[in-house]
Amino acid sequence: MVDFKKLKSKKSKPKSIDPTEIFRRLPKPEGVNDLYTSQTEILQKWFERRNEKDIVLKLHTGGGKTLVGLLMAQSTQNETGEPVLYLAPTTQLVQQTLEKADELGIHAVPYVTGKPLDEDFVNGKAIMVGTYKALFNGKSKFGLRGEVNPQNVAAVILDDAHAAFSVVRDSFTLKVKSKDNPSRYLELVDLFRKSFRDIDKLGTLEDIVSGSDYSILEVPYWAWHEQLDAVREQLKSDSVKYGLVWPLLRDQLHLCHALVSKEAFTITPILPLLNVFPTFYDAPRRIYMSATIADDSEIIRTFDANPDSVKKALQSRSLAGISERMILIPELMSFEYEKEHGERIIKWATDKLDVGSVVLVPSDKATEAWSEVATVAKGSKEVESLVTKLQKEEIRGPVVFANRYDGMDLPGDSCRILLMNGLPSGTSDYELFRASALYGGTTITRMLAQRIEQGIGRGARGAGDHCVILLVGRDISSWVAKDANFRFLTSATRAQLDMGIEVSKEIGSLKDLAQTIQRSIDRDKDWIEYHAETLAELVDEDEYNDFHFTQAKAERKAINLWSDGYHEQAIAKLEQVVKNNEQALDIQMRGWFQQLAARIAERWGNADRALDLQRQAFANNRNLIRPRILPPYRPLSIPSSQARAIAQKIGGYRLRQGFLQSFEEVVANLHEDATANRFEQALCDLAAMIGLSSERHDLDGEGPDVLWLLPERVGFVIEAKSRKKEKNALTKEQHGQLLVAAEWFASEYPEYDCVRVSVHPKNKATRAAVAGASHALTYEKLMSLVSDARLLLSSLSESQLDIEMLEVECNRLLESSTLRSDRIAKNYLVPFEICV
Repeated sequence: MVDFKKLKSKKSKPKSIDPTEIFRRLPKPEGVNDLYTSQTEILQKWFERRNEKDIVLKLHTGGGKTLVGLLMAQSTQNETGEPVLYLAPTTQLVQQTLEKADELGIHAVPYVTGKPLDEDFVNGKAIMVGTYKALFNGKSKFGLRGEVNPQNVAAVILDDAHAAFSVVRDSFTLKVKSKDNPSRYLELVDLFRKSFRDIDKLGTLEDIVSGSDYSILEVPYWAWHEQLDAVREQLKSDSVKYGLVWPLLRDQLHLCHALVSKEAFTITPILPLLNVFPTFYDAPRRIYMSATIADDSEIIRTFDANPDSVKKALQSRSLAGISERMILIPELMSFEYEKEHGERIIKWATDKLDVGSVVLVPSDKATEAWSEVATVAKGSKEVESLVTKLQKEEIRGPVVFANRYDGMDLPGDSCRILLMNGLPSGTSDYELFRASALYGGTTITRMLAQRIEQGIGRGARGAGDHCVILLVGRDISSWVAKDANFRFLTSATRAQLDMGIEVSKEIGSLKDLAQTIQRSIDRDKDWIEYHAETLAELVDEDEYNDFHFTQAKAERKAINLWSDGYHEQAIAKLEQVVKNNEQALDIQMRGWFQQLAARIAERWGNADRALDLQRQAFANNRNLIRPRILPPYRPLSIPSSQARAIAQKIGGYRLRQGFLQSFEEVVANLHEDATANRFEQALCDLAAMIGLSSERHDLDGEGPDVLWLLPERVGFVIEAKSRKKEKNALTKEQHGQLLVAAEWFASEYPEYDCVRVSVHPKNKATRAAVAGASHALTYEKLMSLVSDARLLLSSLSESQLDIEMLEVECNRLLESSTLRSDRIAKNYLVPFEICV
């Protein structure tokens, strides 16, 4: 018998270290002849810069990142003779990577739980492929800092790095769940009851613990620092339960957030502390492979990567790998799109067209609306099973996934219709907390942009693949319509959205929508040519805002300095970025940095400086922790012309229908079953939409729930008693709160006239309330105001006027409108009557 191994060894040349040459020598699986131009371009650039410690490379979703990563891993192994570790977010992606390596004849071995590291990997003869959690855990087989002989590697390849941020954080997050360990959960909460009372949040805390409030509260950091020993003592006795996390946090609790939700008491680091893993932290090469997302700064925050290297991400200008996506937005279509239309479309796709259909929703609760027409994926095992069945085309769906915007590959017929229902939200308590703390700022906008891009990318995986994407819901359609948001998307996604907007406007009925979808699935020549030509015209090289990197670098550096005991330098770093970037830094993030500086100062023992910094932080961002001593109140500025304010609001949307969808999102919360938080925020937002200045206040019992300022130097001081039952009249106590708020207003706005307003089901008051000079904004009148606002704003949004002419038109309409600021009180407020 011919011994081919012997013949091969005689002919063998020295191992190549050039990744493109390595590919040329490898056996090719059927259907693979050569690399894409984009892959070759990336590999050549990487080879020139391969000795840089941190390198980011970006390829379009489906552009062949796995092959590129394996070739770089093999190149490094050939060059150094040392181990190389390849990480992916999920076990499914690990398996796909191993299969790809096997196809190409690259020797790769899996990380196996419960067994020692494979000898071929340790000896530099095979690439090891595992999940992020295989490396990042408190009992890592690769070793922790301070242990004897941690495993060294020549390189760590991080696949889908953009999808790994939450996975890595989760490895450092300890959750005491209220259902699994109720006694420990309550003991931890009880440690901080006094501190929540001190900042007037005890009521919210009690509602959270009882399960009636979905908010997430951060434990004030000064109380957290005071109780660290008590927390450590409590958790130490449960350390077996938290064995994979506790070793990572037990000495670093002061560097953590403590969060309370109805689900859990959560401890998570401000930023992941990856320096405890020498395998990763000391690796000479760390290669971050990412999809083409618009913002890479999270790589700096999470992985402590070199900002200069991240700025110089390797990417190709080739359009290879950009899938064909027909993105349709029902809210822009000229017929009334109802929820059942979406149900009919996905069932039609699976039953009649025989292609896979998938629905993505932002939460487990949101899956309930789809449970009668689709299979709901529950839990990670069921998700993996259903994804595999879709991939193998054993099922067509429809399948509903909650908060799974990444980590699922559904190529070909496994998913030809992808319906994204609603705006993505955070998956963890930390992400929801951060979204709340930075609400309204660009940090959260960037996060949402990334989630939307990831979601869109699930159903079409590379060149030659195609998918129809339906963006359903007022929140997501109004988000993409806003100019300030649109710019955070990548050039390719913006181009496909622009096409989708034009196509959506041409669709006039459900039948028309179905026919349009079918043209993509049937490979209609006109559609294919329109997509290809338009994409080539519109896709440009993405521009990067260096300031995102500056922010991330400052935050990461401050945490590193604090961790090393350099408190003064850490505070100075944060103060410097706030001072030097006043224009570029939004006020939410300015407050976030100042609060972090305050946290460090307090831990250092400098209480006065901590208080001063926290007062500055809270003045900039009232979503943060209220300081124990409040900063002076900053009055709102005098509102400008009502017409100008409205025109500027509408002008901020590239699609003005998006403004109307935002309006509908806001007013949908103005009903008696809405939480007080949502109702008050909606009242505040409604005022801004009709050209008034507004804010929520109510601190220490001072100030109103909501304040509206009118250009005529009139203030509506509003107490929102929205959840009172219709039969209940305004009481003396409730009216007393309104009188206290009015006194506060008189002292802060001495030149304004005060109008006292209570949002109430009816304009009835008890005799004891003596509410003669106060006014009711009844549900009936509030709905009348909403209807009139809808008419005014619809008329303006439908016009094609530029902002200057839009202001003129708005002035003209206001002249005959009950919404003109000097007419609002007369038309919508009614005096209270004594209830007999």
